[in-house]
Amino acid sequence: GFNFDTDTDQLLASSPVATNSDSLDISKFVKHNGKIIWYHGLSDPGPPVLGTINYYNELAAQNGGFQGAAKFSRFYPIPNMGHCTGGPATDQFDMLTPLVHWVENGTAPGPIVASGTHFTSAPTTRSRPLCPYPQQARFIGGSGGDLTVASSYTCVMPPGP
Repeated sequence: GFNFDTDTDQLLASSPVATNSDSLDISKFVKHNGKIIWYHGLSDPGPPVLGTINYYNELAAQNGGFQGAAKFSRFYPIPNMGHCTGGPATDQFDMLTPLVHWVENGTAPGPIVASGTHFTSAPTTRSRPLCPYPQQARFIGGSGGDLTVASSYTCVMPPGP
C-alpha cells in the first residue's frame, strides 16, 4: 500500500499532475472546443482565492486577454462563500446547466443568479447575480431598490487603475 511517510516524495517527483497543476498550456483542451466554468469562494479558508484569480489573469494574458479566455472559460468568484459552500453567501446556484448550454448550443454563460439563506440579518433569503470575472455586481436600484434581489444588480467591469 501507499505509505504517506515514505512514498509521497516519490509520487511528487514522478507525477507532473501533482507538481504542475498550474500549467497555463491548455491548448489541447481549447483545440477540442473544451469549455470550463469554475468558481471559488472569496472567503475560502483552504486554497487561497488569489491563486485562482492569478491563474485566470495569467490564462487570459496568454489567450488574447479576458475576451480571448472567455471563448472557452468562465470564472465566478463568490462573495463571502467558504470552501465550495457555506458562509453568509449566495452559495446556491447551478453551474452545470449553463455549461451544458455552452457546450451543446454555443450559448456562453453570463451572470448566473444565485441565492442564499445563511444570513443573520433580515431578510434571511437573498439573491445576487454571480458575475463572470473580472466583472463585478453593481447595484442599479431595479425592483423598487430592493437590495435583496438579483434584478437590482447588473454586472460591470471594475474601474481601471
